Amino acid sequence: MATNKFSLVADAALDGRSYLAQTLIHGDALGKIDADKSATLSEDIAALAHKLITMKVSDLSDQAELRTQIQTSFALTSLGLEYGSKGNLDKAVRLLVANPILKFFQIGNTLTDQLLKKADYLLEHAYIQPPESISHLDIDSIRIYNHAEAEFLDALSTYKTTVRSAQVIIKNKHQPQNFTNLSDMEIVRQQLAYIETRWEYVQALPLDDVFSVDPPLSIAVDPIQLLTLSIMANLTLYFQPELQLEVGTLSDFRGIVYDEDVGEIRAAPRQRLLDWIENYLEQDNRSDGLIQYSVAYWDTCLQEMVNPHPDLEVFM
Repeated sequence: MATNKFSLVADAALDGRSYLAQTLIHGDALGKIDADKSATLSEDIAALAHKLITMKVSDLSDQAELRTQIQTSFALTSLGLEYGSKGNLDKAVRLLVANPILKFFQIGNTLTDQLLKKADYLLEHAYIQPPESISHLDIDSIRIYNHAEAEFLDALSTYKTTVRSAQVIIKNKHQPQNFTNLSDMEIVRQQLAYIETRWEYVQALPLDDVFSVDPPLSIAVDPIQLLTLSIMANLTLYFQPELQLEVGTLSDFRGIVYDEDVGEIRAAPRQRLLDWIENYLEQDNRSDGLIQYSVAYWDTCLQEMVNPHPDLEVFM
């Protein structure tokens, strides 16, 4: 979309997957969006981008940041238009012709605002904090999200996502891409819910000795996965939900739960572990939603024993 009024969007590419792009193509096919209307829409989106840049970019020579704000104006407008038209392209064309672009931008901004606030809150606060009794010691807090999830949470602040589907634990991440459709937002919403529920799961665990674990969990790429595997391993080998791993404990645990011949987790030890966490949380009167997530989380962590990540080797 080009504009004569603001050169800053002249070379910006509108993502062809976005609902706004689909609407423009459909409107052209219907003969509802002619060259004059297209130019007007370009001018209006350019004005939005210019306003965002004025508000959020302090260094106008930062081309990457300028492009980010331009793409944000496209993305929020697209989301607002899809929401307003309920995914009906005929209706979207009518709405786009009859209403100012700003209206759809405002809707899109409202739709994303709470999700971005939640992401920022989790990024800043989703930690296991040392108790006050040892606050004078140089002890790091323990994140409840892994490195890939930190990248996901951080990317949301620029209206981008690094996931294509919601994952109990983010392992498969992609290069950040702008939100293009409401389906992207639903995936983001589900992913945030998974991370938020994991924080609740962690708070339900027996964590009295979590800051005495050596080496400290805070250095792990995925601290809560390691914490969970530690509980599983100690339950399996010693019948106690301990957090400390002795040398070889994870290796011995893997030997019990993983069947090398078929390349799968053995059914019986898997079920015993899933039953344990379910019963533990039920006895603590936790919600059904938390219990369901926690069982799925344990199952996902357990699958790590099929092909352990290199970062686990230091603990094995």
